[in-house]
Amino acid sequence: MRFLFSILVLLTVFTNCGRKNIYEKEISTIDSTKVVLQVKLNELLRAEKNIEVSAFSKFETYEAFLKSNIKDTLNKPEATALQLFLNSGKTIRQFNASKAELIKQTELSIEQLKKLSLDARENNIQQNALQSFYSTEKNHAEELITVIEQNIKALNLSINSYRNSLPRTEEYIRTINNGTLPTLVADTQID
Repeated sequence: MRFLFSILVLLTVFTNCGRKNIYEKEISTIDSTKVVLQVKLNELLRAEKNIEVSAFSKFETYEAFLKSNIKDTLNKPEATALQLFLNSGKTIRQFNASKAELIKQTELSIEQLKKLSLDARENNIQQNALQSFYSTEKNHAEELITVIEQNIKALNLSINSYRNSLPRTEEYIRTINNGTLPTLVADTQID
């Protein structure tokens, strides 16, 4: 009887050790995924600073001016600079428009990974459910990471193109606008 009890205790210990090791591996992977997502979220948040530094606030004004004032045929260097300016500005604007949703999805994914990790640490979830939830969250996190990387790469290329084409664009605008650059005029109401 004592021998049977000893075997039962050993089986329980080995089963719990094996189960804990499986959980530890998944917890570690969940936590690693969470860290990578946090890094990507920080990159998204820093992107705002890069956009501000690039003098992007001028884009809307210059774009409107160019649309209403380009009437003549342009030489190749001017046309290339203006096209780079407009295309890169549109990409930056699209990034700005979609960035908030991407940040929201990333923050939500990080929170879900934190909860899943906590549930696994506290053994509040069965092994098969943990595998299923983890697989779903990991796939979603990987998709987010890919989308963020693609967006950041496109943004950085666009910011460089924007910065490089801005002086030439301003030079062209001055040429067709009597030596001055257009300024943004705030709407005012007349009482």
